[in-house]
Amino acid sequence: MPENKDNIPAAKGSRRTRRTRRRRGWPAVMAGTATLALAVAVVGAGTLFPGANATTQTKPVPHLLPVGEALANCQGPTQLLAGSAAGTDPDFSANSSSTRTQLNAVVLSGTAGDLPGSAVQSLNGKFSPLFTVAQAPAGPAATPTELTGKPKLRAALVRQKSADGPSVLRVQPLGEENPQASGSVVVDAGDGDLAGLAAATCQTPSNELWLSGASTTVGRTAILAISNSSASPATISLELFGQGGPVQSAGGRGLVVAAGAVRSVVLSGLAPDEEMLSVHLKSSGAAVSAVIQQSVLRGLTPGGIDYLAPVQAPASTLAIPGVRVQAPDAAARISGQSGYDDATTILAVTVPGVADSMVEVKAYGPDGQVALPNGGVFTAAAGKVSQLPLAGLPQGTYSLSINADAAVAATVRIVNSTKAGDAVDLAFAPSAGRLGDTHLVTLPQDTSSTLVFTAPEGASTLSLVPISADGVPGAGKDVALRAGTTKTLDPAAFLGSGTAAVLISVSGAPTYGTQLLGKPGSAGIAVLPIAGTAAGTHSINITTSY
Repeated sequence: MPENKDNIPAAKGSRRTRRTRRRRGWPAVMAGTATLALAVAVVGAGTLFPGANATTQTKPVPHLLPVGEALANCQGPTQLLAGSAAGTDPDFSANSSSTRTQLNAVVLSGTAGDLPGSAVQSLNGKFSPLFTVAQAPAGPAATPTELTGKPKLRAALVRQKSADGPSVLRVQPLGEENPQASGSVVVDAGDGDLAGLAAATCQTPSNELWLSGASTTVGRTAILAISNSSASPATISLELFGQGGPVQSAGGRGLVVAAGAVRSVVLSGLAPDEEMLSVHLKSSGAAVSAVIQQSVLRGLTPGGIDYLAPVQAPASTLAIPGVRVQAPDAAARISGQSGYDDATTILAVTVPGVADSMVEVKAYGPDGQVALPNGGVFTAAAGKVSQLPLAGLPQGTYSLSINADAAVAATVRIVNSTKAGDAVDLAFAPSAGRLGDTHLVTLPQDTSSTLVFTAPEGASTLSLVPISADGVPGAGKDVALRAGTTKTLDPAAFLGSGTAAVLISVSGAPTYGTQLLGKPGSAGIAVLPIAGTAAGTHSINITTSY
């Protein structure tokens, strides 16, 4: 295992568990051993005594898994293909000198106030140390006890760290408590073929991911970047869906991603001339993260860039917060230009199954539901990616709820512009997971930030706690969220201009959220999905039978 100056192990399995007091790992292991021994004894008893019921089962018993380190893979700078490279392992050219790539990270302390050891390492195959977020405690972490008096919660932050390549935010466990952290990468380029604003939330690795919204038609470039921050290799298989149906490609099987490395795949080499493409990624071996860098070049005019984050796995009910729509007349002037047919805001729905799906889409604004073109009801064809235009919506920020009679995956392509003839930018709002307790959000500098929330099915309450750049939590504020509405908040205006990160918790009906970024004075737009939470216990149920 590579060594580094931060004493952070190069790679271990990551498991997140509830930030609460729990037994140490060894009693759980012994309990599991005892259960196994009991199972063996009971099976033996059933064999020796034929009168015993051989189908009887006991109730499942949850066993806590040990607390492990937390990993979050962070994207590197946008990459410009060299020539007409296609397929896997392409070559890249130097970016514009105006391109700035900045990494932000926040790590939360335990209940006793200790900060977990945390650092950012390069995914260059060597886990080279880049910088430290927080030093590990000198002694054993304090055991959580009932808090009295002044709260001890604090945080450690890094802001605007230059990122020259992909990396991993690695956070050590803190005694018996689960580590909690979040990170993001923002890329801003004022000129060049990749001009625009792109952003990606650092991801927890997974063995299965869905990504949607890519395009491989002429002038559109989609690069899938797969990151492996573990000490073991990952073998990847890709299942592709286009507007004409499943795309067969032998090149999407058996892709090996080495430990501590990133592998890039130019999707036009696997699925050329696809206007809208979805990718189902499976990894055997190590868990991985993935994003798709999507860029558009119309002749010599940049048409926008963004990172496509994973969407929720196909389901019959989905929610997409943070859909920003331009005024219909302005949007029509942009898309009416020659070569700008795809410079429109659309919902892309993928049906991975063998049967068509009837899809109902509802749009929610600040005052409630807003009518969609054709009533928002359409049939999405089996095995294909279908589109629903959203350009008819009035100017504003919306959230979508999707109900389907067969499981679907979904994302929204957002297009932003200043005026016809100028460069446009694009962003992708993926379907989001339900928010719970203690989500951490970083607020990048030099961009405008808007938090967007929705609760399609019922009312909920948001609790927002500001965290300053020096890691001090401020006074929290509660926000009532009405059912079937979209709430937008400027965190600096609502929580204070010194807010560098926000701690978000939700109670009530299922609630979804995201962060929208903008670049004042330009068309720049990007979406930063809110990272998952470490709250919640990872356990396994052991059932004995005889």
